[in-house]
Amino acid sequence: MCPDAQSVADAFGLGRAESLSEPVARGELGQVRRLVTDTGVWAVKESLDPVGDAEVAEAEASGAFHRACWEAGVPTPQPRLSVAGGHSAEVGGELLRAYGWVDLDDPDPGLDPVEVGSLLAALHAVRRPGVGGVHAWFEAPVGEREWRAVLKASRGAGAPYADRLGEMLPHLLAVESLLTPMVPVQMLHLDLWADNLRRRSSDGTACVIDFDNAGPGDPAREVAMLVVEFGQGDPRRQRLLYDAYRDAGGPGRVTSPEDLALTVAQLHHIGHRHIRMWLAARDSESRARSLAGVEEFLGQPLLLPDVERLVATLA
Repeated sequence: MCPDAQSVADAFGLGRAESLSEPVARGELGQVRRLVTDTGVWAVKESLDPVGDAEVAEAEASGAFHRACWEAGVPTPQPRLSVAGGHSAEVGGELLRAYGWVDLDDPDPGLDPVEVGSLLAALHAVRRPGVGGVHAWFEAPVGEREWRAVLKASRGAGAPYADRLGEMLPHLLAVESLLTPMVPVQMLHLDLWADNLRRRSSDGTACVIDFDNAGPGDPAREVAMLVVEFGQGDPRRQRLLYDAYRDAGGPGRVTSPEDLALTVAQLHHIGHRHIRMWLAARDSESRARSLAGVEEFLGQPLLLPDVERLVATLA
């Protein structure tokens, strides 16, 4: 249900509402609407999950970290506090956050690796203690039992990817052997894929968005993740990003294959989620969207040899 524009504006003290759009962007956890008021243009993020005490607490913790990063000068849209002083607000049963509107280019893992490394170092310089435990999404394996279960279900459903998943399964299990618990050193973004680190259309500089998954973690594992995403498998780009990060004071050091555990865990949970969504889809549009995610996962896997090469490149 679309929230009332004026109610949203009132919740964040944004003045008189003029319009509130249909969703203009959608992610795994939420969707964004464009709110125009007499004070400016705002991005309103609406959670897609049911709202409970745990969700509100998580939104407040990640929102506080986002605001700390913005106040420290990290390039990110300005987060707007609610009139109650929080980082989110419930409006019509929906959990909302508000930010200054920023026009962004499409996701591009080919961003300047030096700029990406320097930006990550600035983000890691915001040293806030980790809040709560590390979520399984960021450290736990999908596991052999579950992988075999979705493979069996996919074959039974005649999934077009089933044979490739079967061929890939031993390699997926092998790289999951790297997954160890992540030490909660400090608050991190934890979702800095190309979807959430983009160029601003106005000046072409990099900008961090979507702190919804922010939580405790190890900076070494996050810089390794960005080396994978924005290094594009090119040792030169990987080294440029990592050197720029270290030169700018970034604290993380990639020294072992286990430092890629955050990357492997997320890629596997994302791929597993798309498979489960394909199996549950009841219409062609949903199935096509899920299949695209499965194809990306199986087409660009991160396997043990890739991990070993990357660690050697950065050593």
